[in-house]
Amino acid sequence: MGLVLTVLFLSSCVPQHKIVYAQSKEKDKPESYPVLNNKGLKIEPFDMLYISIGSASGEPTEYNFFNQDKQNYNSMTELSLSVLGYTVNDSGAITLPVIGKLHLQGLTLDQASSLIRDSTKSVISHPIVSVRFVNNSITVLGEVGKAGTYPYPNEHLTIFYALGLAGDITEYGNRKEVVLIRETNKAIHKYYLDLTSDDIFRSDFYYLRPNDVLYVAPLQVRRFGMKEYPFALVVSAVTAVFLALYYIKK
Repeated sequence: MGLVLTVLFLSSCVPQHKIVYAQSKEKDKPESYPVLNNKGLKIEPFDMLYISIGSASGEPTEYNFFNQDKQNYNSMTELSLSVLGYTVNDSGAITLPVIGKLHLQGLTLDQASSLIRDSTKSVISHPIVSVRFVNNSITVLGEVGKAGTYPYPNEHLTIFYALGLAGDITEYGNRKEVVLIRETNKAIHKYYLDLTSDDIFRSDFYYLRPNDVLYVAPLQVRRFGMKEYPFALVVSAVTAVFLALYYIKK
């Protein structure tokens, strides 16, 4: 009986190497990782952008309809931002009043700001342009503390930040094969990521894109129901049996 309990206990335990993030080959040694893919998100079709256009001269302009709402960006709600935003069409372009169509696909936010600023110089003196993504969100599913879709305000979102929003991966989540699902204009891509290795810091997927989906599959112990196995009840029952046998023998 003791052997059975030992086997049950050991089978319910998840080895440490399966749950520790970003393990390196050389422990107890400070390491640094070059940032390879944090050069700025590229604008893609169907992205929503908030575009603020003003003038450094402070002079009023007849084309003030560029900014109908004078609220500060940080004080605006996601709903108001989406109402005032511009959606990039399937050809990768937006249409601005007076200026017309501008192709933004493949540009970073800074590059898009420069393009719009150059395009508005003919109608605004010393234009100031700011471009931001609107309604950024990430979806996390599977063996996490709280699965769901989470909005985030920053342009850059790391995979660990996203998991933190979802309450982290549970003890029974497979950190070695986290699935990243990413949709582009022409295809849906599926990638397998090993979060237990520090190679993730060198990966092209350390920084996520808006609307990415992360799925954390369960480990084998979870699939076989070991998490729900009533160990306490079994131990109590076995203890009661041993006590009964002990008193019977006496």
